[in-house]
Amino acid sequence: MRIGFVSDLHIDFNRQYDFVSVLGQLISDENLDQLVIMGDSANGLQRNLRFYQQLAEALPVPFHTLIGNHDLYVDHPRQKSVQQIQSASRTAYRELDRLPTSLTRHPIETRHWLITGINGWYDYTFAKHFCEADGPRYANNFVAKHVWPDQLYINGNQISYRRDRKWVVEQILAWQHQINRLAVSGKKILVASHMLPTKKLAHQLPIPFYDRFMYQLGSDRYRQLFEHNHVSLSLSGHSHMPNAVTENGIRYRNLSLGYDFQWQNPGDALGELKRVMFVLEDES
Repeated sequence: MRIGFVSDLHIDFNRQYDFVSVLGQLISDENLDQLVIMGDSANGLQRNLRFYQQLAEALPVPFHTLIGNHDLYVDHPRQKSVQQIQSASRTAYRELDRLPTSLTRHPIETRHWLITGINGWYDYTFAKHFCEADGPRYANNFVAKHVWPDQLYINGNQISYRRDRKWVVEQILAWQHQINRLAVSGKKILVASHMLPTKKLAHQLPIPFYDRFMYQLGSDRYRQLFEHNHVSLSLSGHSHMPNAVTENGIRYRNLSLGYDFQWQNPGDALGELKRVMFVLEDES
């Protein structure tokens, strides 16, 4: 069995490419038996639902999904109240997480691997010298308030460290509960997530205040969780920085496709997916 993993297709930004056809060709070229799409497929609930319906009708193999931050974006947020924005984004999360394709709800088991999912969020633990008492200060920074679009399109410009931390912790507890129920003895664990579980996956760039951009990339709590559970392989997206590192015995890979102006070969969506994707091969 060959399972392919891809992330950050951003089909609305990269709208000049027919990703239904591209993914179909990718499956054929790579001889894939299943495909995992790890979030940020499109902005907003309805675009994602239409895309997944098109994939269900066109792809010759089963596919699985995770949720990214862009998947929760609410259209025209400046025309809506904070309550309307937050209600719509939470509804999007619930609907996408309850899809029959949801990897968080439906892990994949092969002979040697248990493949699970965490959608992920960020909690500012990627800040330099993070400490819990300073969490609200890290959250209320000018990048979050004026640059990073999540706060507007998901939270209506209401910044809350407690809310973001709670979202991360709830996902961690749900994943741990799932692992405790599953028969993992003798199997290696692969966790696919949209957000980064270690900031070592992110490239350090010579940009003023770049540390503030790092805050929104993931959570160090995921790394701690994976180490506690002896995870073998972690795959993530979100950062648009394909990369690979090993930390404390865990292999980490980032598979972000990102926007076409960030690609090594702009114009070649299929080639770029082949360059950044990961394929797990095992007996079924």
